[in-house]
Amino acid sequence: MRIWRGETISRAAWVAALLLLLGLFAALSHLSATTIDYSRYNPEWNGTSRLFQLMDDHGAIMVTRPVDLPASGDAILLLLVPDGEFDQDEISRLRRFMGEGNILVLVSDREAENLLLSGLGSGIRVHDANLSSVDRSYDHPSSVLGFSAGDDPLVAGISRILLNSPSYLEGGVPVFETSLLSWIDADGDSRLSKEETLQRYRVVATEQHGEGILYVIADPSIFINGMLTPRSGDGNSVFIQHILTAKPLLLVEQGHSRTASAPAVIRVVNLVKESTITKMALITLIFLAVSLFILQRRKEP
Repeated sequence: MRIWRGETISRAAWVAALLLLLGLFAALSHLSATTIDYSRYNPEWNGTSRLFQLMDDHGAIMVTRPVDLPASGDAILLLLVPDGEFDQDEISRLRRFMGEGNILVLVSDREAENLLLSGLGSGIRVHDANLSSVDRSYDHPSSVLGFSAGDDPLVAGISRILLNSPSYLEGGVPVFETSLLSWIDADGDSRLSKEETLQRYRVVATEQHGEGILYVIADPSIFINGMLTPRSGDGNSVFIQHILTAKPLLLVEQGHSRTASAPAVIRVVNLVKESTITKMALITLIFLAVSLFILQRRKEP
């Protein structure tokens, strides 16, 4: 009788161990997410978790310092939603990066990035304004449609993209621009007033820099989870695929980008989750626990 009780206690212990492992996995999943806008750790509509999964599928390399950028001309660097200033050494390295034949894609709707653009020797400028259009995808005039302009490789096969409260650009060669039925809604009444004029506005522009290319995109929300869902007639997903595959080497800036934003505990948990050694250890523990549980049940009378 004592042996039978011992086996019963042992079985209960293994059940408890399995439940503990499942609870630990659930806790890690909960602690690995945030709701910060544009964060790669945000799985909600305003996060970029789907984008980073796509980039991971393409073998993207995360770069935290411009000094780590390669010298070859086979790379594209995605600088998404910068936060904070770049120092002169960083700007100089980015200029050399483009001059070596690489591509830099700057995605921002803030005029603060004009300092970076100026330092890069670019004539493109971001203007943060309430861009509205009659040609839109939803009822609200800020759901502006951008139409392809010219024959840039990034617009191949795309007639239009869907924007969400974008800024507009001045300078450079247009890649996407609004229709002629667009205006800056200065008074915020969502209607065209007497003082507001209709014209085309540039939302994606490009420039040649030596052997390299600079792209500026005036709407970061193109890249959020809620805008990546393929919609009939809208080419957001195709546009992003063109960006991710424009060069053999895909680099993603994480030293200044708001996509890296998250509490320290979330970054640590995700680092542990993404570790190959951690994954192998966890799988081994689960397999060992299940195997011992099955063997224990077979020993019971």
